[in-house]
Amino acid sequence: MAENKSRVEQVRIRRTPKYLPFLLTGGILGVITALILGVSIPADQRTAEPIVTYLVAYFGAIGAVLGIVSALVADRISASRSKTLEATKLEG
Repeated sequence: MAENKSRVEQVRIRRTPKYLPFLLTGGILGVITALILGVSIPADQRTAEPIVTYLVAYFGAIGAVLGIVSALVADRISASRSKTLEATKLEG
């Protein structure tokens, strides 16, 4: 019968955010904000240019950047709250 060897190692356990959902959520919130802002412009103050499309592009990009920044902040917070535990690794 083969003998199993084990070894104890220190491991860090932490939760990390997924960046894509933060990016998409920020972008979607930016687009929604741009649409609300574009619709709220009074008709007599609107120009002939399609201002809503510019607002959607800019606010969507700004929202995506803010989403990534919030994911990075959440990642730093989770890194500071990480725990170091001992784990037994079985070999053989």
